[in-house]
Amino acid sequence: MSSLAQLLSYLLEIYTLIILANVFLSWIVFSTQNETIRRIYYLTGQLVDPVLQPIRNVLQPMSRNIGIDFSPIVLIFFIILLNRMLAP
Repeated sequence: MSSLAQLLSYLLEIYTLIILANVFLSWIVFSTQNETIRRIYYLTGQLVDPVLQPIRNVLQPMSRNIGIDFSPIVLIFFIILLNRMLAP
């Protein structure tokens, strides 16, 4: 694997961790008064939401009545596929 592919793979793994952090923080951010958690959630949201919004727009008609946001799962799946394409 070339150095550029390794770097991109590493960055995609970091981005996946940011997505997971955003998901976990979304479960607790509204029930806490901790300002640090709220700031981290806001920061991760700034990094993740622009990529998740188009996926949400596509999934919204299908998941409107369920009440669960499946867009992070779809995005992580796409990242995994992209990472596998980068591997030799």
